[in-house]
Amino acid sequence: MTSADPAGEGFRTFLVLRTGGPEASAAALDTLHTEVAHRISRLDGFLSCRTHLGLDGDVVVHTVGWRDEASARGTYPATTLGEALLARLGRQVMLRTDLVGGAPGPGVRGPASAMPPGLACVAIRYVADRAAGEAMADLLLRSGDWKKDFPGFVSATPYLGPDGTTYVNYPQWTDRAAFDAYMADPRNAAGQQDIADLEVAPPDLLLCTLVAETVAAS
Repeated sequence: MTSADPAGEGFRTFLVLRTGGPEASAAALDTLHTEVAHRISRLDGFLSCRTHLGLDGDVVVHTVGWRDEASARGTYPATTLGEALLARLGRQVMLRTDLVGGAPGPGVRGPASAMPPGLACVAIRYVADRAAGEAMADLLLRSGDWKKDFPGFVSATPYLGPDGTTYVNYPQWTDRAAFDAYMADPRNAAGQQDIADLEVAPPDLLLCTLVAETVAAS
């Protein structure tokens, strides 16, 4: 089954925080929790957000769904947030911050689409231009025939950056067992070369657990 985002999302940002390790990530998570509760969740155009922790404990991903790109650009100074985290926690804790984002394309929903994800991957891929990004999104759609029935698969939504050179796929699974089975399926391996052919640089593949989720008040 393919679908657009059900919440009317028009744009999504992914703020990637690379830390010095688990203790540093815990400090970043605490700071983000405060920022979400007191500021981010009250911004105009905010729909929802999630905070993810990388499996190795040295990456935190804060992703926000927005009504549209203007809301993301006009009310959410993610660069400033990253700088504030650096200032508050220090370079020893926060080694680097990166921000990517894009408009959602039609995605794939699995049989577990109503369940919260136990595991997610923020797959940031770099392509030459918008045509290559759209071709990569088409590869995801064409793989939907088997993913829509795969046990434990929640969903995957592609996001193409405003300049067309950054493509983010955001697949989710119910748990590690579902992810491992998915990765071991030969149908998944069969599509990897087509993806690699469209890339101009190595991807950033961030496998994460879900730490927190906030939805805008209705």
